Amino acid sequence: MLSVGNERIRIEIDDLSGGVAQIQDLAARDDVIKYASAAGGAPFEIVCLDGQGRRASYVAGPVAGGRALAGNALYMHHDHVVRAGCESPDCAGRADISCRWQVDVPTGPDGASSWSISIDNNTDDLTVVEVLFPMVRGIQLGPDSADEVLVFPHHAGEKIVNPADAIASDRYMRFWRAGTALGANGVYHREINYCGLASMTWMDLYASPSDGRSFGLYMASHDPSFVLTGVRSETGGPNAPWCGLGFRKYVPVRRGESWESAPFALEVHDGDWHFGARRYRQWIRGRIDLSAVPEDLAMQSSMCPRYDFKNGQAVHHRYDEIPRMYEQARAEGITHFFISGWNRQGFDTDYPEFVPDMELGGAWDLAQGCEYVRDHGGFSTFYINVRLFDLESDFFPTLGRSWSIKNHDNSMFRETYGPRSFAVICPDCGKWRKWVADTAGWMVKAFGARGIYLDQLGSAEPFPCYDTGHAHAHHGLYNQGYLKMIRQVRDRLLALDPSSFLMVENCGDIYSQHVYANLTWNGSLYDEFFNVYKYTFPEFIQVNMVNPRRIADKAERSSWFYRDVARAFVLGSVFWSELGDRFGEEDGDLLDHFRAALRLRQHAAAYIARGVYQDDLGLEFERGADDSSPTAPPAIAASRWLLPDGPVLTLISNPRQLSGLEIRIDGPEEGAWTDCANVGITCRTLCGEQTESVVPADGNGRVTLEIPASGLSFFAVCPRGGETDA
Repeated sequence: MLSVGNERIRIEIDDLSGGVAQIQDLAARDDVIKYASAAGGAPFEIVCLDGQGRRASYVAGPVAGGRALAGNALYMHHDHVVRAGCESPDCAGRADISCRWQVDVPTGPDGASSWSISIDNNTDDLTVVEVLFPMVRGIQLGPDSADEVLVFPHHAGEKIVNPADAIASDRYMRFWRAGTALGANGVYHREINYCGLASMTWMDLYASPSDGRSFGLYMASHDPSFVLTGVRSETGGPNAPWCGLGFRKYVPVRRGESWESAPFALEVHDGDWHFGARRYRQWIRGRIDLSAVPEDLAMQSSMCPRYDFKNGQAVHHRYDEIPRMYEQARAEGITHFFISGWNRQGFDTDYPEFVPDMELGGAWDLAQGCEYVRDHGGFSTFYINVRLFDLESDFFPTLGRSWSIKNHDNSMFRETYGPRSFAVICPDCGKWRKWVADTAGWMVKAFGARGIYLDQLGSAEPFPCYDTGHAHAHHGLYNQGYLKMIRQVRDRLLALDPSSFLMVENCGDIYSQHVYANLTWNGSLYDEFFNVYKYTFPEFIQVNMVNPRRIADKAERSSWFYRDVARAFVLGSVFWSELGDRFGEEDGDLLDHFRAALRLRQHAAAYIARGVYQDDLGLEFERGADDSSPTAPPAIAASRWLLPDGPVLTLISNPRQLSGLEIRIDGPEEGAWTDCANVGITCRTLCGEQTESVVPADGNGRVTLEIPASGLSFFAVCPRGGETDA
């Protein structure tokens, strides 16, 4: 064995196979690798194309050299690879591709390590196109896998309890485009690509056993090139409850060429997922723009999306109805009017032919409707899809086919939504980017749109593109193509209207830096946990759907509605609601609740716009669930926000309207409120009641307050003499 370590972490590598034999958390006295048989050989795999474009996977041959280096580092060298499944000595699957990988551990008490790999392609006919590294398997933190939780960056985040069991479950095997697959080796794997399905390139696995100890493992790709990256989790399933974590890079290493990766981080810690969020933010800060959005947009509490102009080939509303539809929203204090299903043949049809549909009225009617919104204190955002080209379009043979993403075998990626099928278009096709920018600019100039919503941009699956006729230098530059598109569209809009903005469906850290807001969703039955993205990037505004879901059962529909509203409120998200057309006659109580929640959100808007989200850190309150259902809401949910110059905001959901419960709120920093005799409290509840009071802080610099018996409420807390009025 070769080993490397410091005061906190020790890593052992088998010097014959290159397998990761052990990772020890010395402070926790925990062996991270508890399933040595699952750990396997060297922690990398490569995918190659031969001269005929055929794919094959290769794994490491025996270690040709390895040694410890000065300064807490070791390296392993494999002078060749072998075709996967062809490891016997007499197999003809050897390829002259050498791989050298290295592990560095800094001295000191931190449990950090940095991993990197370099590849030299000495073959005559192979091109490396994917590199999976580091793939660390056999992981279990603590004594019981049931205690583990995996935070996974699917869209705005997932929090998966007992991932070794959950990821292998039928529930996840059926999960649409982010599901689990079962490999030929019996390993369950779930891999999503960044940037799109995966919003970030980090994961955190942690455990908190009943004995009070805590264990954590952070893994991340710290790659400033932001190349297309697969974020991968694995498990042996309930009968072999180990976890595996790794990353796949879509990069080319052609014959005679070399490639070296950016660092990957593997760190043990004794916290929960908040450690991973802070660590990733620390790395990416300075590499993306985290500046705030304009003040008037930051103050928005809700928007009214209308997908029902033409949907399912049926006309539901015409352009000349826009004034009435807008006034319905404005009566609730909503001035952001979102227009979808306005294009030729309606929603999810004939993309990218974004021209007004004749059955809805003329272009003049659409422009007049938007002018009415603008003249009455509002603004409009238009939907366009920037990823799909309808296969039935007259223009697909002449334009769409050449603009589409091509796989390694020159096939297209196709997706179906409703009755129509589409080709996925390459974002780094220059002609496509120009079409998108021209379309968006035309909407601003012709219709007076202020916002443009780029559908699917941060939501659907990213793919490698092998079409050499596009602008990208290699197949892994999907993300760079979309960054070019966002900037091209943004610059066009700002030249026409300096107040204009972009929105995207779902999120991705490199995309969110350029937009006003992200419409976030995952699929609630799959462990949605939007707190992950919000805590990592409190600057990025989320929009959450709070429409009644299309569920026939009234009780179930109501239950989901109250949960959705509560989650959006506690996260400080912008409410997304179509109002009248989504609230049926039997949903009067839900509409009343929405109105009350929106009024409360509007009262909190000035605090939220200035505050920095801290999740529930610095709060103590009752977290028990209503019942044993995995989707049951907590008894209490709350978030803490730090405001400039000292005030603290706490947003609270109390779904059962329990009385007699208390919440303890920490000051803005340790000791800030210690022995402060006068702390001003502003409390506002769902029924509109507002109270002011003064309480003392305790010796630990925090205040204890009784939670209102209200479904939703908030506290603004400030030392007396400061301002609680944001």
